[in-house]
Amino acid sequence: MEKIKVFLLARKKIIILALVVIALAGFGISKITAKPAGPVEEVDISFDAEGPYALLYPRRDGNALIMNLKRTGSYDGISYELAYTSSPDETVVKGNRISEDGESSGVGGSIDRGVMGTIDTKEKKGEYEQEILFGTCSKNVCKYDKGVENGTLTLHIKKGNKAYRMITQWHLQKPDVALGKLTSGDEHLVYKVDGDRQALSNIGFTIINDLTGAPKLPAGKIVTGKVYSLNVPIAKQLGSGSVSLELADNPPANAKIYRYDNEWKELETKIEGGKLSSKASGSGIFAVLITP
Repeated sequence: MEKIKVFLLARKKIIILALVVIALAGFGISKITAKPAGPVEEVDISFDAEGPYALLYPRRDGNALIMNLKRTGSYDGISYELAYTSSPDETVVKGNRISEDGESSGVGGSIDRGVMGTIDTKEKKGEYEQEILFGTCSKNVCKYDKGVENGTLTLHIKKGNKAYRMITQWHLQKPDVALGKLTSGDEHLVYKVDGDRQALSNIGFTIINDLTGAPKLPAGKIVTGKVYSLNVPIAKQLGSGSVSLELADNPPANAKIYRYDNEWKELETKIEGGKLSSKASGSGIFAVLITP
């Protein structure tokens, strides 16, 4: 009988020990498979040919821009930050939009401005459009910022447990009718209007921004350098002109300027060192494409 008791006690200890081992193993597995706690670190993406991007359009009066986000269907969350500087002078006008606005003192008499917002992505649409004011509105009275020319648009994009940050530079410009010249913020894209430059005064404002992605490229082509979008107010049209793109390095001999307006079209291109030039029939997306 004593032997039986000893056997049962030993068996009981073995069972308890086995349960403890299983519990510890399960705890270890749960620690390995558990999602990391805390905020997810954002990854900066300067350009992804197949990634999302924003086309910017100026409003006719220059007091707002229209942001058109493309290729967004696979993302769970999108927010944005629009940063720019303005002059201290402001004018009160009538309006019907309300915008969040932040400001701080800048240098040289300029004022740092910021607008933040979130895009509702529940419908998983492939593109979203939103108007962003340069200023604030309350009870149909708006205070518009003056002297707005250069700024950045930062997109914060989430997909599952991954987060990305994409920054684009933009240049808002009221065209110089005498020169007929439009430039990007880094001055690496220049568009000079041909013919009757007085027509520029009817356009109002133009905006050029570099893109973080691009429409589907032609087969066998890749991008070298930056991709730029030149746009005028919706329902307006930019006349034909000459376009030049400057690259950091000399491109290969097969490099060509392409313009996208519903489809990519190759332009007859002249290459001088790192500068490429061509004729174009209006606004659109411009890029230098090569065959690798």
